[in-house]
Amino acid sequence: MTSALRERLQNPGRVEMPSPRARALAERLASMLPQVADLHIRLQDGRTSWPHLDVRASGADGQAVRISRTRAHVAARWIIRCHPGADWALARTFNLRTGSLDGGAA
Repeated sequence: MTSALRERLQNPGRVEMPSPRARALAERLASMLPQVADLHIRLQDGRTSWPHLDVRASGADGQAVRISRTRAHVAARWIIRCHPGADWALARTFNLRTGSLDGGAA
């Protein structure tokens, strides 16, 4: 096991610095969902590759923002692909302004 993976497993809720790929994804998602500041993603059943996704969007004021199921799932899958090392058994929050992913509850 690499030291980076070991550290990630020991600190599952820590905020990771966004990679250039994550920042680029955040820019694309922000243009696709201009009213959304954060996407909260949770896998409801982690036993399969693409289990049921629970995706919630919130605006800059923290209030829930309604987005279509299709857009929510597309965005969540892109985020999961961009962060393959994250423990998706935990709820995660992706910030569309910075591209950071943290362990915030959904």
